[in-house]
Amino acid sequence: MNLLLFALGCGDPDPVIQAVSPPRTEVEVAADRAAAELRTSPANAEATYTKPAGVYVDARFLGGRRYDAVRGEIEQQLGALVEEREGAGGARELVFERGTLRLDKGLVQMVEVPLPEPMRRTEALGMLGFPPATNEYKVFALEFRLVNAWGFRRLRFERAARGSEDIVRVQAWKFSDGGV
Repeated sequence: MNLLLFALGCGDPDPVIQAVSPPRTEVEVAADRAAAELRTSPANAEATYTKPAGVYVDARFLGGRRYDAVRGEIEQQLGALVEEREGAGGARELVFERGTLRLDKGLVQMVEVPLPEPMRRTEALGMLGFPPATNEYKVFALEFRLVNAWGFRRLRFERAARGSEDIVRVQAWKFSDGGV
């Protein structure tokens, strides 16, 4: 019994709480929030963008962005504007030397790129800034499709010929006419 009383009496008199930080002020919280928004804002991403090596046209980056914000990058990647036409539902189609954009309410809705040479789907994805596909392709006579991949509604791969595995053109639809 004495041993039990001795063991109980040897403990710390006051419990110690570790790793408790003082409460943050409203100003500190607001500053942290503003810094996080600046780091993740589209404007900052566009200002610090550099096209990855080996990418022909970075459709993954351009899709869904404001046309006015990335106009310079579009002209560098797609070349000079050749033609502008009205599309269905009030959308605009801009034809460049190396591709076509479809704009809806100022956003890049679709990027269409004729490839410089016929290539396999995986190579075509890489040329447009996408990683290799892990999704199931839908197979059609003249095209392959990926649906809901990497934030894009549809990726359409036009075959070189019926039954061919080679791709000659890719359309990357960020969103459909119904909105984002």
